[in-house]
Amino acid sequence: MRWLRRRPLLADSIPALVVTLIGIAAHWHVPVPAGGHQPNALGTVLVCLAGLPLALRRRHPFAVLATVAAAQFTIEAIGFESAGWIGIMIALYTVAAHTSGVRRAYAAEAFAVGALGLLIAGLLKHRIDVGTFISSIVFLVGAFILGDNLQRRRLNVAELAERAERAERERELMSRQRVQDERSRIARELHDVVAHSVSLMIIQAGAARRSISSAPLQAESALKDLETTGRQAMDELRRVLGVLRTENVDGNALAPQPSLSTVRSLVDSDPSLPVELHETGAPPADVPSSVGLSMYRVVQEALTNVRKHAGAVRQVAINVAYEADRVVVQITDDGRGASVATNADGHGLVGMRERMALCGGTVVAGPRPGGGWQVRATAPLAEVS
Repeated sequence: MRWLRRRPLLADSIPALVVTLIGIAAHWHVPVPAGGHQPNALGTVLVCLAGLPLALRRRHPFAVLATVAAAQFTIEAIGFESAGWIGIMIALYTVAAHTSGVRRAYAAEAFAVGALGLLIAGLLKHRIDVGTFISSIVFLVGAFILGDNLQRRRLNVAELAERAERAERERELMSRQRVQDERSRIARELHDVVAHSVSLMIIQAGAARRSISSAPLQAESALKDLETTGRQAMDELRRVLGVLRTENVDGNALAPQPSLSTVRSLVDSDPSLPVELHETGAPPADVPSSVGLSMYRVVQEALTNVRKHAGAVRQVAINVAYEADRVVVQITDDGRGASVATNADGHGLVGMRERMALCGGTVVAGPRPGGGWQVRATAPLAEVS
């Protein structure tokens, strides 16, 4: 069938040949009733014209219907024997299934007038009975309705496919918009981090200026702190420049930025969630602000997803490990294994990855072997150039 679908001309030639052979056999071998016409060459030509054009039915549906109908009407008017109106029904079905517009309506009306006139003439001349008259009309109308329904179904399938494609494009656009919104939010937060660093630099510079003459060692220490803070601020600013920043800020813009040291507040904010916090190693004093902020947001997002999607959980564990050159945060739960799959598009995981990428880190999320879900975020403690 697939091979034939790729070759429509050959697929249409087969039924055309079958209808023609049946018509020729009926023309020459079926006994001629009283008042009929004996088979001859003219009848054979008319039988061929009523069948062979069906090979081009999908390429030229109106011309094929006109040719087949004219030949079959002539056969019926003269009184030749043939395969009946099989060819006409196929041609009429093709017009209904593969055409549209005004030409289709005109062709159907013209054919209906001709066929009805011929059937009424046959009924009046007693060449056909009432049963044949009714069945012929039923078959012809049925062929047209079948083709029309097939075309409607084909159009509905195409429309559904177009809707699905359009919905996919809309989902992709929404996903991009959410990623952009997340980046904008990250940019605002990092902007506040840089602003805090610059403010600290100004204070340190003022302290150094006031003590440079009376306490040189204190001024030198303040200048060293100023240099360290400036390097951190430049690193933060370098990352901010790669992110679009929106002008709309919310009411929390002036609030202190969270960090890993404030993760405990997330645990205490919801007593109904069985969360345990474990810390390994000593946190260094110079953890980059962007790393602390990004890690805090990852933990916040992971706990939010546990509440929304993990179902009934018995334990949620947050492990924070400070290593020599990096910090690793791991959030695990024993829920139903869907806590990080925030929705059909996975925007929560996208936001986590965007945040960790900005501070040179990575995040991996997936189901645990024994059930539940795990989120593992890793970020360097050294400044990323």
